[in-house]
Amino acid sequence: MKLLQSRTFAWWEMGIVKVCLLSLGILLGLYFYPYLVGLIPLWWVLFVATTLYFVPRIFSGN
Repeated sequence: MKLLQSRTFAWWEMGIVKVCLLSLGILLGLYFYPYLVGLIPLWWVLFVATTLYFVPRIFSGN
């Protein structure tokens, strides 16, 4: 049994994986809502930090 072997997925299979992970994130967010709502400033900081990192990289072409 080889668990850590290389695999190639089609674009539509990756779309299914993304929908699955999005659904998991929504379900976990609903389940842990009382705890996560207290961390909203942290989520905003993470969002802004990652946006400031990726946006210039996207527009610079590197």
